[in-house]
Amino acid sequence: MRRLVQGALCLAIVALPVRVLGAERIKNQITHVLELFTSQGCSSCPPADELLAEFADQPHVLALSYHVDYWDYIGWRDTFGSGHNSERQRAYAQAFANKMIYTPQLVINGLHDIVGSHGGKIERLMKKSRLPATASPVEVTIRRIGDSIHITASGVEVQPGQRKPMLVLVNFADTAEVKVDRGENAGKTLVTTHPVRGWQLMGMVGKDGMAFDMPVSSVMPDGDETYGCAAILQAVRPDGSPGAILAATQMEIDPD
Repeated sequence: MRRLVQGALCLAIVALPVRVLGAERIKNQITHVLELFTSQGCSSCPPADELLAEFADQPHVLALSYHVDYWDYIGWRDTFGSGHNSERQRAYAQAFANKMIYTPQLVINGLHDIVGSHGGKIERLMKKSRLPATASPVEVTIRRIGDSIHITASGVEVQPGQRKPMLVLVNFADTAEVKVDRGENAGKTLVTTHPVRGWQLMGMVGKDGMAFDMPVSSVMPDGDETYGCAAILQAVRPDGSPGAILAATQMEIDPD
């Protein structure tokens, strides 16, 4: 399914190997950030959603589901749909010089976009674009300190005339199961992995790095669900659109 949409925006991302800290699970040494633009109102999306769930289980992969809102008019309002997520996708359309945005679209490390259900092609692109699996000068870290989450970004070198990279914070749920009553997927129960609840630009990172704290409660609402957050450091192209992802880290928090 395709639809012509105008506009642009920027975003960023960061991640780390899996380390267990009590009720927290942190992924370090992320080699691939996979951003799937999907919709519960799109009949072509369920296979891509299932494929993303498989990638999300890999130890060095950060997988995020951005549910867009532009298919809501068909008859089903996506329970995770967001115009803010659609803006993220339009930003990538500008970066890739795409005249159209569509679902399911998968963006790999901010460098490649592809139909999200094409598993073989996705794996080949993943082999071509890997973030360093070992320590590199550019680093993003995340850890819990009491009732706060502490996030840092460091090791950035900005050449004269270049834009500083962006640090973006993404909040997401673990998994969700939704029964769809109307639209193209009427009668189906859909499962989504790491549906994005919200994302925000935390700032531009220079040679001095960046550090900030946020309350755990802002990531983990009341309830018995597992929630998480990801910090993403992403280059910015000369036109302001998002570029290559430089580093990323992910933390999931289980309910008490």
